Amino acid sequence: MNSIVLMGEVASEPELRYTPDNLAVTSLVLRFPSLRPEEPPYQVRVASFGELAQRVVDTCRVGDQITVEGQLHMNVVERDGRKEKLAEITARRVHQLGSARVLSLTGMGESATVDSSEGGGASPAEPDDIPF
Repeated sequence: MNSIVLMGEVASEPELRYTPDNLAVTSLVLRFPSLRPEEPPYQVRVASFGELAQRVVDTCRVGDQITVEGQLHMNVVERDGRKEKLAEITARRVHQLGSARVLSLTGMGESATVDSSEGGGASPAEPDDIPF
């Protein structure tokens, strides 16, 4: 299994759609700085599924700083007769920076919500978990 952790800024409003068997799917674009200042920022699509997809739509907005944990996939698409590889992350967890809310996977696509301000949670300067 591969794993990736990436921090960046939400560059597009999360889009919610449903598969034919009624599974919620949300996608958004995450933007992060390139290695060279003269290059434009990099972007990668982030997808989440099930109940967690709905939570992404409810909590993430353009401009939010988040850290995404998940699996990296390389998809091949055809554009103008050329094959192009596009990276996509299937998110398992998202940490919203500066938020006091924590969502975590409890197994089989379920999630739990915890307010980190209860019971000595993280300070506002630390990221809080919002898994997707």
